[in-house]
This record gives sequence, C-alpha cells and structure tokens, in this order.
Amino acid sequence: MLQLKYKEIPEHTRKFMKKAIDSDYDYYDYAVNKIKELFPSQKVHILNSANSCIFTITEALPEPILVPDEGGWNGLQRSAKILNKQVQEISTSNGIINTENLSKYFENNDVGSLYITSLSAYTAEQPVKEIYELCNLYDVIFILDISGSMGDEKLSNTEYADIQVSSTGSPKIVNIENGGFINNITQKIKLNNHLLKTFKADNITCAGIYENIDYAEQTYNKTLKANTYLKKQLINKLKDDKIHNIIHENEYGLNVIITAESKSKAKKLSYNIRTQLSITKNKSIITTGPNYNRLKQPCICIETKNLDSSSLTIDNMDKLVEIIINATKE
Repeated sequence: MLQLKYKEIPEHTRKFMKKAIDSDYDYYDYAVNKIKELFPSQKVHILNSANSCIFTITEALPEPILVPDEGGWNGLQRSAKILNKQVQEISTSNGIINTENLSKYFENNDVGSLYITSLSAYTAEQPVKEIYELCNLYDVIFILDISGSMGDEKLSNTEYADIQVSSTGSPKIVNIENGGFINNITQKIKLNNHLLKTFKADNITCAGIYENIDYAEQTYNKTLKANTYLKKQLINKLKDDKIHNIIHENEYGLNVIITAESKSKAKKLSYNIRTQLSITKNKSIITTGPNYNRLKQPCICIETKNLDSSSLTIDNMDKLVEIIINATKE
C-alpha cells in the first residue's frame, strides 16, 4: 500500500491565515498588490471562488464565446447557460488547439471571445502566445485560465492574454482551499461592479493568497518535475501495450492521461489502482474519462497535481508506476 499525502494548505500559510482572523490589516489590498507584482496589471479582483470569477467574467464577455471541445473547464459553459449566453466549441487534438484551424475558424465565424485553460486537461501546454496573437488580429477577447500554470514564465505571462483567471482552491498551485482572482490586463471589457462586490473574497482568504502565492513557482516546478518523471517511466513501461497509451507523450503538464478500452474498463483500472493507494483525508489522485474537463474518451488521469509536495519523491513515483503497470495487466 502506497502512502501519499493529499495537497493541503501549507502550515506557514495556515498560520498566516489564522492571524488574519483578529487582524485590522486589509489583506485584500495586500494580496491584490502582490498579484500585480507577479502578474503586472492595473485591475486585479480577488473573489471567493474560481467559479465566481468565471461567472463574473462570462457576464461581461461578448458573444459567441468559443471554447475547446475538450480539455477545458466546464465552469464557463455552466455560467453561460445561467446567463443565457451563446457558447461554441472548436475541434482540438486531444484538447490542444491547432492555430491554423483557429485562424480559419475566426475567418469563417463571428467570435466575441475565447476561453481556454493554459494547460489543456492539465496534461499539455496550449500555444498561448500564438493564440493571443490570432485573437488580437481578429479582435477576439482572450481569457486564459492559469490555475494550473501559475509559476510558469510562459503560460502565465500577462503579455499573452486580455484577461487571466485563476483558482486558489484545492488542489491548485496556490492552494488556499477557496478563492480565485481575475486579472483584467487589457481592460477591453468592463466587469460588473455589483458582482465583484457580491463575490469579493474575505480577509482570511486574501491573507492566504498573499502568503502562499510567492511559492507558486516552487510548487509548480516541483509538481512538473515529478509528473514528467512519472510520465517518462510510464511511457517506457507501456511501449508494448496496444491498449493503454499515454496521451500527449511529448508534452508535459501536471497529470498523466492513459487510454483505456472503454468507460467501464477505465473505471475498473481506476479502482484497481486506488485499492493500492492510501491517501490522506480519503482523497483520490485519479479521475476517469470520458470527461470534458480532461478528455472525452475512455481514460484514466493520474492527477500528480493533487499531491502534497512532500509526496512528490522519486521513490513514490516509482512505486506509483509499479502499481499502475500491475493494474493494467489485471
């Protein structure tokens, strides 16, 4: 049985958040200024959840709103449905947008805005620079979700988006268990002040973001390194397996996606792996597809991003590989 620790609020951040309970300091302003230092912008808003951020952004976006056909985050579609806003999907290659296809789509369709996650399905990088250049060319508002890439110099670069949005919930790079922020970089759209006030984050959440966001790069790089090692080992072990293939073999992110024969086989594989894992708080590091937020095909996703930094060791990754390979043979 492999013992693993699920990601939780770091102890130093937890202590800082406790101090905010009785503090007279306005940590909202402190956290906003800290975010601006790391992600330069004039307008940053911290809200009580990522879904609140997505809802507020969606309310202001020009239609139709374009999203990838898989590998994104369905929170925008849910918000758009409530707000009666039109959403369109563009075909992708396992979640990755082809910029030539995107250019043709913009040429042949009226598009108001485009929303993507910087890491498609948390498993591969989107070509964010090229996508932003196309959005500028066709006057499309580009919203980039950097929840999985805070700390990455390219994927969270403010030069490549009109608006950045990020979750600071669990289990994210900045892990406060709630909250999120909007970075309205170019200010091409005006956000609803009533929604911003209604969803504004409390002082404790803001204190947590202020304290924890400085560690984003460290957390991101450690998770990326562990997941890259895990992925390479699995690619090597599964090279002769005709059923279980690694999606985006040459791309690296914060999880590993392995194909399965069917939805039921994916669930069985997931179960067989989970029985060999003991994870704190009865949590899981495995999701299954078909799933819009990952891929719409039978698969399992090993969510390395869900693990606490203390569990991201080579020894644990080696043991996890062994468990996964044995499960594929059952």
